[in-house]
Amino acid sequence: MNTTGPRKARRLAAAVAITAAALTPTTQTAHADDEPAGVLLACAGTVAASYAPGLTFAPKATSVTSRAVVGCPLSTDSRFASASFGGDSAGTLSCLLGPASGTLTFHWGGGKGEGKASPRHGHPGGTTSTASIRSLAALRPNGNIVTVSTGTITDGAFKGAAVVTEVTLLASQHAACLTPEGLTSASGPTTVTITRV
Repeated sequence: MNTTGPRKARRLAAAVAITAAALTPTTQTAHADDEPAGVLLACAGTVAASYAPGLTFAPKATSVTSRAVVGCPLSTDSRFASASFGGDSAGTLSCLLGPASGTLTFHWGGGKGEGKASPRHGHPGGTTSTASIRSLAALRPNGNIVTVSTGTITDGAFKGAAVVTEVTLLASQHAACLTPEGLTSASGPTTVTITRV
């Protein structure tokens, strides 16, 4: 007797139930103090970063500027369906590893194109979040360098919540680390998770 079909159906039903529970709206204030425990937002997209001076394999004091755009398929509020974010950080860094600290500012937007920033008026709705973060880069077995940043939303929407971002620097970009100038810019996939503390 073939039980594959019923098993798949049960697994699918469980996944739908979990997703529905996670996406059930709570309050509309988007402050961590007003939300239940759990993941408030889960986002994914792309990031571009620049390094000054360029990264080499020798650790040195470095400033990092990053800009990213993400979509947030898991969100407790439709006003936070997408975001552009960026910030500045600094630390003793190399192409392989190093800690840094700084701030990130998120500009949130809703779905269906509402998240597009306007140069004159800023982000639609003026909904922003500011986070204080600390980052740590580490080389992964596949040759990619993954930087994980953890911190707290200090102002704006989701104030008081924990934030985690993950940025992947692809191994194919590492050749610049061997040049005198070093790696001055890079891009790759990024994820953002905001969780009620």
